[in-house]
Amino acid sequence: MLLEQAIEEAGSEGAEIPNLLLTLAGRRALAAYLEQGPVVFSADRASDIRQVLAFSEKHGLDAVISGGAEAWMVADELAAAGVPVLLDPLLNLPGNFDRIGARLDNAALLHEAGVTVAFTGAGTHNARKQRQAAGNAAANGMPWQAALAALTSAPADIFGLEGYGRIEPGGPADLVLWSGDPLEVTTAADRVIIGGKTIEMVSRQTQLRDRYLPEDTELPRAYIKP
Repeated sequence: MLLEQAIEEAGSEGAEIPNLLLTLAGRRALAAYLEQGPVVFSADRASDIRQVLAFSEKHGLDAVISGGAEAWMVADELAAAGVPVLLDPLLNLPGNFDRIGARLDNAALLHEAGVTVAFTGAGTHNARKQRQAAGNAAANGMPWQAALAALTSAPADIFGLEGYGRIEPGGPADLVLWSGDPLEVTTAADRVIIGGKTIEMVSRQTQLRDRYLPEDTELPRAYIKP
């Protein structure tokens, strides 16, 4: 396995290993990373997740599972190993043979087993919808507080961002005040505070709305709503 060889090279000067994969600089960089940060493995199938657990235990890696469509099948093993899971709470279709066991209550079952869960999605362009996805997880059995934590404190803890994702004395003053339940699709951010400073709630979308929506305007016809 190429990954296993790379890790072996990182743990040595590599002189005794034939057909080296990494340069000396690459070995040193990988060794430094393995000592400090989590290693994220993309795995959906239960059997693949078991392989990750065995591989991580063998090499002493701080593993994180990304995907985890069938993670609920090995929830107890993940909990025992202390391996967190990054998952899409909307993933419930067998899009390929690795996801035959996908189900909407995956996050709920993992949480119940004691696995740390954080939410991810199919692409960054829809990151704004993550709170709605968390709402789906809550609707399918995950406790509300755990679903909120999967958006806030859990990812911060997984990646070692101390002090983030929580409201506590001495923590960063990054807050969002919502019009209601933040996991509901109908709520909106009323106020955003970053670094203790209130951010002006203006975006290109609000500027377009203010330009085209009003009917009592002196703008030419081409610049107003039909």
